[in-house]
Amino acid sequence: MKKTLLILPLFLLCVVLSSCTNESSDHNPTPRTIVDSMGNSFVLADNPRVVSCYGSFADMWQLSGGKLIGVTKDTIEEHNLPLPQNIDIVGTVKEINLEKLVSLNPDYVILSKEVAAHLSIEESLKSMEIAYGYFQVDSFDDYKNIMKQFCRVNNRSDLFQKNVIDVETNFRSIISNVPRNSNPSFLVMRSFSTGIKVKNDNLAVSMLKDLEAMDITDKTPSILKDFSLEKIIVEDPDFIFVLTMGDETAARDYLFKTIEDNPAWNELSAIKNNRLIILPKELFHYKPNNRWDESYAYLTKILYPELIN
Repeated sequence: MKKTLLILPLFLLCVVLSSCTNESSDHNPTPRTIVDSMGNSFVLADNPRVVSCYGSFADMWQLSGGKLIGVTKDTIEEHNLPLPQNIDIVGTVKEINLEKLVSLNPDYVILSKEVAAHLSIEESLKSMEIAYGYFQVDSFDDYKNIMKQFCRVNNRSDLFQKNVIDVETNFRSIISNVPRNSNPSFLVMRSFSTGIKVKNDNLAVSMLKDLEAMDITDKTPSILKDFSLEKIIVEDPDFIFVLTMGDETAARDYLFKTIEDNPAWNELSAIKNNRLIILPKELFHYKPNNRWDESYAYLTKILYPELIN
């Protein structure tokens, strides 16, 4: 009877331990599992056939050691990525050629959570049982999380070290050396061929705040909806940063003509001191990817030139 009593607790203990082990394994994804920014989870095959419908994400997939069989036009025309000569084009970012995409028989399709045309094809991909992922990168941590998964799927921990960890080490070092009591003020605007808008929700703003600069829209949020040069003059930012949209030449021309036509712009310290800076698209409009440290260094050289040689 005593032996039976001893065996029973041991049996129960084994059951509990087994249950815990199973539960833990359920929460640890397999090496080939990818969970996108919307929570969709898929297990990819070895050497998956991947189509990317967004240039920045195509770049990330290749930086993780993956190969692409299809991309959108922006990948070639705007990002200038090294791609196979025979790679297929599946339309544009805002107009996916679904028929062409499906004909490539992809194992996985990389999409943007922020593009309506991408969201609209989800049901079609589901019905055809094509695995897909919707991704969004608003910060370095977003980039790091996605690259961790991409590199794991492609079995390239060396590329995660090179294109993520080393890059992070570099820009964290830059941030750590920034003076904490300077706090230059700034404004970020987006210029296109027919207008100008004030922005506070992009990567450039986030990086500038990391570098201890102050966004004047935090004090005057109304200019985000209704552009007001008068209110900008009152806040008088030390720096004005501009991102161009669409045709870069047309966007620049509109910006400079607007400034030239209204002498009130010349009251701004940023204009007087030649501190209106048009930011390069590859570092601030597109996702910086493995160039985040270059982006931070670029801004730091403008804000604190004594820190960057």
